[in-house]
Amino acid sequence: MISAIPAATGTRPVELDPKLVNSIGLHHSLATAIADLVDNSLDASAGTIRIRILLEGTAPVGVQVIDDGQGMDSIAVDRAMTYAGTRAYRQSDLGHFGVGLKAASLSQADTVLICSRAWGSAPVGRKLTRSPSGAQPTVGDLTNEDAAARLDDADIGVPLDTGTVVEWRDVRAFPSTSDDDERARWLEQAIREVRSHIGLVLHRVLSDGGPDVAVDTLGVADRTPGSARAVFPIHPFGYVRSGDPDFPQELVIRLPDRTEPVEATAHVWPPRSQDPGFKIGGEPGVDYQGFFVYRRDRLLQIGGWCGLWPARPGWELARIAVDLTDTAAAHVTINPEKSGIEFSADLRRALETAVCRASGTSIREYLDRAASEERRSRARVRRPVTLVEPRIGLPAAVLDAFHDAVMYNPDYPPVDVRWRLLPDAQVFRIDLEHRTLELNLRHRTALVGTRSLDPNDAPVLKSLMFLLMQTYFAGSHLGDRDKREIAAWQTILLAALRAQSVPEEKS
Repeated sequence: MISAIPAATGTRPVELDPKLVNSIGLHHSLATAIADLVDNSLDASAGTIRIRILLEGTAPVGVQVIDDGQGMDSIAVDRAMTYAGTRAYRQSDLGHFGVGLKAASLSQADTVLICSRAWGSAPVGRKLTRSPSGAQPTVGDLTNEDAAARLDDADIGVPLDTGTVVEWRDVRAFPSTSDDDERARWLEQAIREVRSHIGLVLHRVLSDGGPDVAVDTLGVADRTPGSARAVFPIHPFGYVRSGDPDFPQELVIRLPDRTEPVEATAHVWPPRSQDPGFKIGGEPGVDYQGFFVYRRDRLLQIGGWCGLWPARPGWELARIAVDLTDTAAAHVTINPEKSGIEFSADLRRALETAVCRASGTSIREYLDRAASEERRSRARVRRPVTLVEPRIGLPAAVLDAFHDAVMYNPDYPPVDVRWRLLPDAQVFRIDLEHRTLELNLRHRTALVGTRSLDPNDAPVLKSLMFLLMQTYFAGSHLGDRDKREIAAWQTILLAALRAQSVPEEKS
């Protein structure tokens, strides 16, 4: 039975390189940790990769990453249990430190099962256990039969003659609530974040005839599968037409040692884009200006200027694709989670003085051009009405309409519209600290008209609520008059909700 965790024999400490103990896995989220396991599957030449969340009823109890790659024999799986293992990486491999599987898994779960089958070898399995006291984790052997059973149970639509199952149990990110709606909301959000993150960081691999990667769920008691949701590439440079006809342009970067650790290309996005590659995760494009750093077509750095300059509102259309070359190690430091990099002082200076190869334009002139295009786009449309900007919770087409119809107040941060669990007597709540207009999750079905898990549902309701409430977000606190108005709106809307929910009696 897949829900049972098999016992391990011959447990022993995992071999650790002491200098790594306090530095690995600290910055992983659930999505980035899963992406690290997907990297391993790609390095194993997998054609099908399934990310599976195991459920008991509505409660998440485990995560599996299953692939049909080349698998591991007992020697390879023991090497995978060693921190900073010494396997030779191929030119195309995404692995880098030899700590990915352990660091990613133990950053999220207290119990990790690894079952694998290589061509011509018996199935092998290991069980990693995290120490609650912070001491070294332990590793134990699973029987060949237990390993084979988990591999044979992993139905991903293709035979697992070779392949690997990595399974996390006792996952610390799982919600502890017993509320089915809260569990469903967490599950939907987690799946969305995993698909979005993997689609972004592996967009080049997935766009180039890459493997079939999807996320699904599985009920462990009755083996009830959920529908597989494919991971699609999200291209941070996927615009159709450049925002500046002179770009993109390759940058000339000269270092004192005459090495060429990076290749860089400057891009200008078209203004006001609602493309998922621009508004990554639904967030404003201004949050993702800067460098997008790749190693072997895997995205490591998602925006930001790596200490060269602070982010500026006028630069939101400016993005620079940076590819690390084989000589990058002397000038680029990658963190173990593969979620960020640091440039050497020489490389930072070289980037500050870089010029466009075709035009000779300096990098600062390029940034000025991007800012000018953003200013021109805002000047082309008259917007006589000024509002606080809406951000998350509305469909892209509605956000587009807001952008075209009104001017945003630059003095106040954007506002999110989200469903939250509130007391029965509240239809909404204004959270100034977190810049959120909260709608009561308890009344969601009544307000939407159907059971919904779509974060962008009820666009008419949310737009009207935002227009009614947005004035309260144009300030740092709620005054007495504001509170009286809000109480009045609350009373009226609650009465309207009750009238909507209770059918009228026939006369």
